[in-house]
Amino acid sequence: MILTLKELAEYLRVNERTIMRMRDQGKIEGVKIGGQWRFNGSEIDKLFFPQNDVDATKDVEKDEPLSALSHPVMGIPLSRVMHENRILLNLNATDRDSLINEMTSARMMYGLVLDASDIRKKCLDRENVLSTAIGEGIAIPHPRDPIATLRASAAVVYGYSADGIDFNAPDGKPVHHFFLVCSQTIELHLHLMGCMARLLKDREFVDALPKCTQNADVIRLVMKHERAELAPAAR
Repeated sequence: MILTLKELAEYLRVNERTIMRMRDQGKIEGVKIGGQWRFNGSEIDKLFFPQNDVDATKDVEKDEPLSALSHPVMGIPLSRVMHENRILLNLNATDRDSLINEMTSARMMYGLVLDASDIRKKCLDRENVLSTAIGEGIAIPHPRDPIATLRASAAVVYGYSADGIDFNAPDGKPVHHFFLVCSQTIELHLHLMGCMARLLKDREFVDALPKCTQNADVIRLVMKHERAELAPAAR
């Protein structure tokens, strides 16, 4: 399970400053996505409650650090888990719930899950905890927990609203770009969220999205920026 800073503080029954101090001291690890901290709940359990698993110490030593999980050359690229059939260039939704319904419709989830209503409920549950809008007209909806029954390792659904939708964004602005992320495991989820965070920091990429007229254009645009990011690492 992915925990926010507030949720982790409540889980461990300490204040948020203590959590950040432990992170600064290297005792726990977190990834900052869209200005908000995220922590791997399973790693926290292994670290603080090892009695729940006789092999916990061994597992912690084998686990990849969160910083590595978001490394651009680790795992699969975003373009690999996107598909032309899961892109909506003209969203009909006008509010949060209708947006989630549209992006998790049976048509969009075809071949991924048996019951689209399950992933829809999990995405709405996540929004009820904290909005996945990160500001600057962008939101990254996702289920709070991994979808172990997903028929693919992961999937990213993209939707664009020209008018924008009130998504309770931290900057108060309407959201135009929605990237719905779902995956089988926490590790892959964190990796994809890290990739997404880097990609969406690129203003050139975000500004180019509304100019896409075909679904395939979006995937080509993602691939173009992924190649540009990987090029320096290859030298």
